[in-house]
Amino acid sequence: MLKIRINGIVQGVGFRPFVYRLASELNLKGYVLNSNSGVIIEIVGSEKNLNNFVSRIKSDCPPAALIKEIKIEKKQDVDYNSFEIRKSDSDQGSTLISPDLAICEDCLREFSNPSDPRYHYPFINCTNCGPRYSIIENTPYDRQFTSMKHFQMCNFCSSEYSDPLNRRFHAQPIACPECGPQLRFLNNNFSEIAGDPISNTIKFLKQGKIIGIKGIGGFHIACDALNYETVAELRRRKHRPDKPFAVMCSRAKISEIVQVSNEQIQLLKSPSAPILILPKKHKNERIAENVAPKNPNLGVFFPYAPYHYQIIGKDLPFLVMTSGNISDEPLADDEKKLENLCDYYLTHNRAILNRSDDSVILPAKSANIIIRRSRGFVPRPLKLPFFSVPTIGCGAELKLTFAISKQDNLFLSPYLGNSGNKETLDFYLETLEKYQKWFRIKPEVAACDLQPDFFTTGIAENFGLPLFRIQHHFAHIAAIMAEHNISEPVIGIAYDGTGYGTDEAIWGGEIFVCDYSDFTRVFHLNYMPLPGGDAAIRHPIRIAFSYLQKSGINSDFLKNISDKEKSIIQKQLEKNFNVFQTSSMGRLFDCIAALLGLFPRITFEAQSAMALEFLCANESLSDCESYPFEIKDNIIDITPLIKGANHKIG
Repeated sequence: MLKIRINGIVQGVGFRPFVYRLASELNLKGYVLNSNSGVIIEIVGSEKNLNNFVSRIKSDCPPAALIKEIKIEKKQDVDYNSFEIRKSDSDQGSTLISPDLAICEDCLREFSNPSDPRYHYPFINCTNCGPRYSIIENTPYDRQFTSMKHFQMCNFCSSEYSDPLNRRFHAQPIACPECGPQLRFLNNNFSEIAGDPISNTIKFLKQGKIIGIKGIGGFHIACDALNYETVAELRRRKHRPDKPFAVMCSRAKISEIVQVSNEQIQLLKSPSAPILILPKKHKNERIAENVAPKNPNLGVFFPYAPYHYQIIGKDLPFLVMTSGNISDEPLADDEKKLENLCDYYLTHNRAILNRSDDSVILPAKSANIIIRRSRGFVPRPLKLPFFSVPTIGCGAELKLTFAISKQDNLFLSPYLGNSGNKETLDFYLETLEKYQKWFRIKPEVAACDLQPDFFTTGIAENFGLPLFRIQHHFAHIAAIMAEHNISEPVIGIAYDGTGYGTDEAIWGGEIFVCDYSDFTRVFHLNYMPLPGGDAAIRHPIRIAFSYLQKSGINSDFLKNISDKEKSIIQKQLEKNFNVFQTSSMGRLFDCIAALLGLFPRITFEAQSAMALEFLCANESLSDCESYPFEIKDNIIDITPLIKGANHKIG
């Protein structure tokens, strides 16, 4: 007899019915059950069939499963009469949790079939798709430990749930129109409006209204992507004048608005269903220009919740679907958190216990770059190239996530927000507490950014654990090393906007030689003055003026800056009052963009760098002139570059 323990994402993904079918096919006896340490199997049969069983568990497991470890132990034979799926066992181990999964093709066919019992049922799911992370309260992943515990299964659902040969066997979110969650449509006073919620949603979207739509892991704010005036109103309400919005589009229409390959279509249709940033279709005038202004790319994604497919259709093929939050705050899980942002709300009564924003991927020539790793990916761990004591990495402050390690697994949080406000702090601590509980991790060490003013630094200090303060760009490079399983020392280049340096300057144009334990700063851009810190970053013309002054260049020609403003900055520079020294590549981009007159004011991070990238997108490097720079000792002096660029622009 073999006793097999399987660890990984093996709960809520159809793993036990897969094991049951495989054992039945091979005439094996025993049982399978879920436990907090994974899936446990005891199995008896011929040696040939047992070997085949183990081999096929590895090769044929369900598509949403992820096997991290298999432990096999030979035991004394037990006389089992059959193979069965047993009730879950609570032990003191830990298991992994599946991400939320986009509706699968089987469920989509049933959803679209008028003769199916779940035709147009908004919460159709099976073991291959549907909510997981967003509804879990505790492990093991059983209905009683999810937000579905409030919905009593009807006889129809119960029969499917209990049938090992049915793909809904032990699908914990299983539901149907008779027993499951329901949609509601509310006005901006949160009173329910009579009629079919989906029909109301479509009607008001077509009328140019802005609607909050409760999804799997949080709210979207939606409007018609073809309606310029409505998009402009959404920008006004969200205080988001320029940052691009993402568009949810029908599968049939995507090629009308972006250039997309077959491989990218498969990624859009995958269980993670991310947003992909793709080139806009040339001469496409369908999407309102202010959805992604002055941007040759567009973030697009396919419907992934069942009811998205009812909303996105012939009459509404393209919807702006932006994160349902006030700028920089965490994603909303309740419509009342979006008060004054929406005209109406499409909501439902299945509680979101764990929020996760849409994941974002930028396809590149050699690989897909994950810009935001959230829904569809978390809390699936990354594999470290080494074993670690239990450690909490607290993150920085922008694009906030934390990381917590156990052995060679690294668990990343979803995207948590973009500032140190109370809502983000509460969300951070709540999610961290859950991760520690779910994965049975008690951190022994904490790590934080070197920047003393980050709120995450305060969190790390309050743990009372041995604390490592890590230089920002060293952390960036080490993260890339871990992601790509690199164990040897590297030359790491970190071009960034801001990062607190060991000399208390603002770094960001760095070349290191490093391993996981330490780094040597081999080269960096020369320090330039940054008057006013964050205020200068929001007004890049001030950076340009300051860099010109430092480089000994006359600045009389500069536009978008008054003589009074020049005088104030000049005095700041002379007296070194509230002036920071920076080696940041991001600030150099700001300087060049300001010299070109691109932006009088920055409204979102990396706006200058993106604008310069877009200007260069259609240029061949072989046709471009280079600008000089000098290397003195370990310093890359950009003064000649600024002089050359200024001469060319002038």
